[in-house]
Amino acid sequence: MSTRHEFSKEAIQDFCDQYGVTITYSKEQTSKITDGGCTPLLISQISDIADQLCADETSLKKFIEEITTKVHPISLSLYVLNDDLWKIMTRKHELPDKMLPMITIPWFYWEKEAEERTNPTGVRRKEDSAHPLTINIEKGSLKISGNGGDFCGLLEGRIVDRFKGGRSIIIPASTGPKKTVPNYEAQFIQINININSSETLLYPIPKKELDYNFSEHPKVFYNHGVQIIADGKDVVLKVGNRRNTELRGKVLIFIGKDFEQNNDSSNLLLFHVWLSILNKSPYL
Repeated sequence: MSTRHEFSKEAIQDFCDQYGVTITYSKEQTSKITDGGCTPLLISQISDIADQLCADETSLKKFIEEITTKVHPISLSLYVLNDDLWKIMTRKHELPDKMLPMITIPWFYWEKEAEERTNPTGVRRKEDSAHPLTINIEKGSLKISGNGGDFCGLLEGRIVDRFKGGRSIIIPASTGPKKTVPNYEAQFIQINININSSETLLYPIPKKELDYNFSEHPKVFYNHGVQIIADGKDVVLKVGNRRNTELRGKVLIFIGKDFEQNNDSSNLLLFHVWLSILNKSPYL
C-alpha cells in the first residue's frame, strides 16, 4: 500500500535534510520523480522513517504529542452507530438515511444566512486557532482534546439559529425556518480511546452510511487521514463540564488534515509519518 498523495522530490529531500533521515526509492518511484517530479511513498517507507525518528516509547510519545500542535489545525469527526441514533436520523430534513457525526473538531454548525446554491445545507465552520487539538498517549490510551462541536439533536431552524437572539427554547419564536436541522453546540471535547481494543485504517474510503455535511470533507481523511474503529465501551467522551460518558454501539473516529492550500511541503510528509504512528505502533 502507498500514500494517495504524491510527494515532490523537493519536499521529500527537504524533509530528509531537516530530520536527518533517509528514504530509498524503488525503481518505479525513481522513474516517476524523473518524469513528473512527484511520487507516492510506500507505507513501509513512511513506517521506516517513523522508526528512524522514534527509537523507543519515550521518543514516540514525544513525537506524537509535539507534532500534533506543530501541524495545527487537525480535524476530527466521531460517529456513533446504534439503533437509537438511527431513529433520530430519520427526522432529518436532508439525508435521513445517513448518520451525522456526534462530535467534530473544529465546530460545524447550521446558519440560515449561510444557505445558498453552493452551500444548500447552510453549514458554517469555526476553527479555534487559540486551542489546537492535542493528543496524549498513556498506557494504551489515546487521549484527544480540543474545542469543537457536540451534536445536541435535531431542532427547528428557528430555534437553532443562534444569531437571531431574543427567543425562548421552550416556546420558539413565531418567525424563522421551521425545517428540522442539526444542532451542534460549541464545547470543549475530551475523548479517551482504549487503543489496544480498537482497529485502525490509513486513508479510509468514504462510507455511504455517513453524513459528512457537518464534518470535515471525507476526501481529507481519504488523502491525509486515519480511521479508528472501536466498540463504544472502549471510548469515553467528556463534553464541557458534563460527566464522562461511555459510548454505546460502534464508534468511528476520523482524524486528518486538509493540505489543499499547502499540498507540497515537508510538513505534509511529517504529518503522514504522524499518521503512520497512530495507525500502527508497538507502543500504543
